[in-house]
Amino acid sequence: MNPSPESLLQKLQRFCAYQERCSLDVVQKLRAWKVPKSLQEKLLKQLKEEELIDDQRFANAFVRGKFRVNRWGRNRITYELRARQLSEPVISIALREIDEEQYLDTIRTLIIKKNQEINPGKTVNKREKIINFVVGKGFESDLVLRMIQSINI
Repeated sequence: MNPSPESLLQKLQRFCAYQERCSLDVVQKLRAWKVPKSLQEKLLKQLKEEELIDDQRFANAFVRGKFRVNRWGRNRITYELRARQLSEPVISIALREIDEEQYLDTIRTLIIKKNQEINPGKTVNKREKIINFVVGKGFESDLVLRMIQSINI
């Protein structure tokens, strides 16, 4: 039993209305449903016309959420957006959603928090562990190093 294009469109409209989606999310859903490529393109076009899919809007929301909630840095966010096949101009515009002052405050907070979590008896690689943790969250290593020096760790 093949679903009609109208019923597929309705399912996709609900899928997109539930939370912000990028084009790749919808394409993957259509592939999972084994929808023919020609119909995939028509449905995707329709969703874009109805403004249910907007890759720039998705990228902006993704950046805000991952930075504020998950405390990810620009590198990690960029990597994740590229994995969703978003263009470089879309990514660079979305990264402007991050306030530079908040960004530096987040690095400072992560460094201080990690510094307090590490056992005082194991001070041999303390600085290295802090750097690896914060850089691992996607923050630029030069900013992390400068911040560690300014905090005096």
